[in-house]
Amino acid sequence: MSKIPRWTQRETNLNNADNIERYLQEDGHRTWGFVIYRCTYDSDDDWNKFMEHLQHHIRQALEVYNGLDMMDSLGLTVIEDRSILDDASTSFVREHFKQWTTTAPEQEQGEGIGPSLSQRYRYCIQVDDAALESIIEDENDGFINLIQKDWEPHTPGVREPVEDPIEDCTLHDVGWMMVAYQDVMVDMYYQLRGYNNWYTEYRRPPKVARG
Repeated sequence: MSKIPRWTQRETNLNNADNIERYLQEDGHRTWGFVIYRCTYDSDDDWNKFMEHLQHHIRQALEVYNGLDMMDSLGLTVIEDRSILDDASTSFVREHFKQWTTTAPEQEQGEGIGPSLSQRYRYCIQVDDAALESIIEDENDGFINLIQKDWEPHTPGVREPVEDPIEDCTLHDVGWMMVAYQDVMVDMYYQLRGYNNWYTEYRRPPKVARG
C-alpha cells in the first residue's frame, strides 16, 4: 500500500522515497534500484562487506525520508560471472547490460510491462578492483562506477576539447562516472529520472559525483 506522502503534502516532492514510489506507480513497476555488476573477484569477504555497507547506507538514506518500507521493493540484483566479468571494461559491461534489459523488465515487473523511464533499465553499477578497494578502505566514503546504457562514442566537434584518455576515450563524456556509493541507490537514483539529468549530474572521472 502506498505511503505517499511520508512528509507533509507541501514537502512530499522533496522526499526521494515518495518520488521513487511515484515513479514506480507511473511506470507500473514493482521493483526499483540499479543492477550491480561484480567485476572484481579477489576477495569474497571484501565483496560481502561492500554489500553490507551498501545496504546499510540505503537503509540510512531511506530512514531520513521515513521510507524504510521502500526496502521491500528494492531489487539488489547482482550480476556476477568471473569467467567474463573479472576486470571487465565499462564497454563490455554496457553491452552485457543492454542484453539483460531486453528481457528483464517483463521478467521483473510483470507480463507485458516494458522499461518505461525506469532508471533501473537505463543505468547500471560496476564495482571493479579500484571501487571495491575505495569502499573497504573507508566504509563511509568510496565510489562505484555508474554506466549509462545508451551512451555511444561520437566524433568530437572542432571546438570540443580533447581530454586525457579514459579507456581510450578522449571525449568529455565517457559514458560512465564515479559516484559516491553511499549516495548512488537513493538520491542519485532519483536525480537520474529525466533523460537529460545525466548531463547535469555527470562528472568526468576521476571526479566523484555525489547525490
